[in-house]
Amino acid sequence: MERDNSVSRRRVLSAAGAGVTLALLAGCTEGGGPGDNNTTGGDNETTGGGDENETGAGGTDNETEAGNETGDGNETGAGEWEGVDEIVLDGITEGWEGVEPAPIEGETNPTLTLMEGQEYDITWENADGQPHNIVIWDDNDEVVEDYQTEIIEEEGETQTLTLEATSEMTQYVCEVHVGTMLGEIQVESGG
Repeated sequence: MERDNSVSRRRVLSAAGAGVTLALLAGCTEGGGPGDNNTTGGDNETTGGGDENETGAGGTDNETEAGNETGDGNETGAGEWEGVDEIVLDGITEGWEGVEPAPIEGETNPTLTLMEGQEYDITWENADGQPHNIVIWDDNDEVVEDYQTEIIEEEGETQTLTLEATSEMTQYVCEVHVGTMLGEIQVESGG
């Protein structure tokens, strides 16, 4: 099965949007006193929204503010995942919905940041009564070490997949809804 490269385009667009937002916010908060609404003249042209804020737009994901990227395909910093050993998701046809931990709450198809060698429980609930399962894939869309569950259809039913994070893990998917229920796994080296 051919991989969908839209995730990387999404990352680039999200990072560019974050850089533009930071540049705009810096321009709005710099200079000017009470009653001075001019954000395009004077000192604001050379401070605040200048080159230092533009580097985030073309840089890597880690150059965005606090090292985070938000939106679909959400990436979070490894520090936010310290102490996490359980991940909770809702399975709906439109995508996996993050429940916990906090870095993925409310996100659709969030990126799961795992520490290599650590054991995790991924618990998910069938939230729409459609057939779903969860499978861990590698770069070749192959199941990693038989990390997969059976397909379940009953709304409210839950499953837990226990796994040890390895560098081969790149995605978690529902085999029935691969086009919409597909999230990234980022495995960080221990240390």
